[in-house]
Amino acid sequence: MKYSYYPGCSLHTTAREFDISTKVVMEELGIELKELQDWSCCGGSVAAGVSHDVGMAMAARNVVLAQKENLDLLTSCSGCYNKSARAAKALEDAAEKDRISVILSKMGLSISDYNIRVRNVVDVLANDIDITPHIKKPLTGLKVVCYYGCLLTRPADITGWDSPIVPMSMDKLSAICGAEVIDFSLKTKCCGGPILVSQQDIAFDLTKQLLDEAKFQGADCIVLACPLCDTNLELRQGEIEKKYNISYNLPILYITEIIGLALGIKPGKLGMNKHIVSPQPVLAKLGL
Repeated sequence: MKYSYYPGCSLHTTAREFDISTKVVMEELGIELKELQDWSCCGGSVAAGVSHDVGMAMAARNVVLAQKENLDLLTSCSGCYNKSARAAKALEDAAEKDRISVILSKMGLSISDYNIRVRNVVDVLANDIDITPHIKKPLTGLKVVCYYGCLLTRPADITGWDSPIVPMSMDKLSAICGAEVIDFSLKTKCCGGPILVSQQDIAFDLTKQLLDEAKFQGADCIVLACPLCDTNLELRQGEIEKKYNISYNLPILYITEIIGLALGIKPGKLGMNKHIVSPQPVLAKLGL
């Protein structure tokens, strides 16, 4: 099994542990990732606010690069996945395709006839592979809640591989890894990431709700697949603790790190030393 791999901006900067653990886990499972040559920013949620067509073209550029490789495009970041999947769908619409083509031509690119799919790493791990035979060190005793956020499984016409309302893919993967998965009623509630700069108080309150619920449920960590959500839940955790005079010390881990540990991969090889909130309590509980 082979995919074109689009890491996106975050995985080469603030979310290096997600990039590292994705590559290591996929290699362990026998899946080849071929990183896109000359990939570029997908535009995130910002570009479309300036111009819909330019925003689509920015994301479509990476899709077109994957088309030239004739390989499905794999992304780990849920934001990059969502935007890239939207772009791929836009290329199926004749009117949008024509407008995007004009912009791409100025970049020296043309749309090919190869019909590739944009996939997310959670989708592939949950639906294309049976990781069960590869489990070497079950995460026995570890209590986790899985947080999907806004973009990983919504909207259904763009994603379609898990429920947009009650997604379960990461829950099932974590359970296969041997963890005790606690039902998390806020699993698709927004963390406030998009408004962190413009409306920090509201964003902090939204993030606090997630941390409060996870802590109340007795979770040892929150498992996710979005660097922006991680920024709010991990990087801002200390600021929220200070503002509300509360203590969490709650590790925030990527699903690929959880799977990697269960596959018997050492924490250092998964990049787990790069977290802001130390994962040490999780590792200690697992005897690592």
